[in-house]
Formats: sequence, C-alpha cells, structure tokens
Amino acid sequence: MPTPAKKESIDELNRVFTTAKSALLANYQGIPATEMTRLRRHLRGRKLEYWVVKNTFAQKAAKGTDFEGQEEKFKGPMSLLVSFDDAVAPAKALKDFKKEGAEKIPEVLFGMVEGKPVSAEQVTALADLPSKEQLISQLLSVMQGPTRNFVGVLSGVTRKFVGVLSAIKDKKESGA
Repeated sequence: MPTPAKKESIDELNRVFTTAKSALLANYQGIPATEMTRLRRHLRGRKLEYWVVKNTFAQKAAKGTDFEGQEEKFKGPMSLLVSFDDAVAPAKALKDFKKEGAEKIPEVLFGMVEGKPVSAEQVTALADLPSKEQLISQLLSVMQGPTRNFVGVLSGVTRKFVGVLSAIKDKKESGA
C-alpha cells in the first residue's frame, strides 16, 4: 500500500499525463549537475516543466491516460518534459538548449503530443518545424499571392491604357 505522500505524487503525475499537450520522456543519465541546473532554468524560462520521475510512479500514473499501454518504456533513469500550452515547445526547447552549447542533453526516448505517441525521431522532426507564428505568416503569404498578382495585372492594364492616352495626346500636340 503506497504511503499518502507517494499516492499524492502518483495522482499529481496522473494529472500531468492527463492535461499535458505534450510530454517527452527522456534519459538524463550522464548529464552533469551544472548542466541539469542550466537545463531546468532554460525550460522554466519557456514555461515548461521538468521532473525526474520514478518509473514505478510513472507506470501507476499512466493508468487511464494517453500513456496507458506505454508502461514498458518506463525503464532506466527517466525525466519528463511537459508543456501545457504548446505541443512542440519541449522538443524545440531541447534543440535550443543544445544550440546554446550544452555538453549533453537528455536523450528523448518517446513522447506524447496531443494524445498521440511519438518516437524520438518524430520529436526531432517536430523540433525542426518552424514556429506556429512562422507557419501562419507563410500560409497568409501564400493566400495573398493570387490576390496580389490579380491586382498587379489590373494595375498593369490601367497603366498601359494611361500610357496609350498620353502618347495619343503627345502625337496630337506635336502634329497640331
């Protein structure tokens, strides 16, 4: 029978598994304590949460969540990166932390993104995607393209018409 403190930890982890938009499980073994502190600070600045999790707690907390059925992957030294707002934020944060010169980052084992399991390779692909704002601006640019071209064509016709009228006027003035 788990103690009340352990039960509370399991319930908290269950709540995280249930409400998180994105959660990555990663092996933190071999990362120096100073790097781990830098990583936690980096993640906190991006409104992400980071925990070192006991495997047995994670296995028990996974029941009734999207992580159910993934319990066999909870092995070895495990940490959890969680975002409640942005589905790709944990993947991007790890990539950015590596760019900042980190000696070693946690090795992503697998994750859940909006309720769907993702592999380590898929997490890397998510990290390489442009941000949501960039994708929206690219979409709007594509949507504006035909309209912009249509306006250009119409203004070209008007410009040529004015040019023809101006030429006719100049010819009449010089011939008169």
